[in-house]
Amino acid sequence: RSSDLNFGPGDQILAYADAHGMRLRAHTLLWHGSAPSWLDPLSPDGLRIAVADHIRAVVGHYRGRVRAWDVVNEAVADDGSGLRDTVFRRGLGDGYIADAFRLAREADPGALLFYNDYNGEGLSAKSNRIYELVRDLKAAGVPIDGVGLQMHVSANGRPSDASVASNMRRLADLGLTVSITEMDVKVNGVAGSQQARLDAQRTAYRAVVGLCVAEPRCEGVT
Repeated sequence: RSSDLNFGPGDQILAYADAHGMRLRAHTLLWHGSAPSWLDPLSPDGLRIAVADHIRAVVGHYRGRVRAWDVVNEAVADDGSGLRDTVFRRGLGDGYIADAFRLAREADPGALLFYNDYNGEGLSAKSNRIYELVRDLKAAGVPIDGVGLQMHVSANGRPSDASVASNMRRLADLGLTVSITEMDVKVNGVAGSQQARLDAQRTAYRAVVGLCVAEPRCEGVT
């Protein structure tokens, strides 16, 4: 029930953003990694009601005050073979993603709605499946505005610049906005001194930020 929800910590973050002229991106409405265990035994109807109540309550609470939501997070299997096996997919079928976006749009028509995932930054089997997912959502008239690329990479093991640029462009060609949402650059695999590791890290950050700057529909880096 919405009366049972504690918005205190989120409200504190929003108050800080408001006080400092910041626009807030909110993360995330549906993610198997934070799904409570009491969802597991629910019937499909019970799960559908719980998901809808959650999205309406949370997005509705922040209606008009949050710029963007990561609506569904990490729903694609790591090998790109299809959708990940989650409590949401088991109970509601593949359509749970589209339903979540529709519920979020209804709860706040002014917020931008994103699909967010990792290891789909460059061209790969997983990024192909993410592309197909959001392409099909768009074709079906689902209200999706963009894709978040988490960009957890290593300084000496990240996708090539050309690969990331091509992936951003094909998403942009669907009419979607692209955001780099959770970028970090691991350096423990870089040989040499601490300065060498920092230099490699700086090079990676500079390259990826440059790719976003060069893509007109890439809106920013977190």
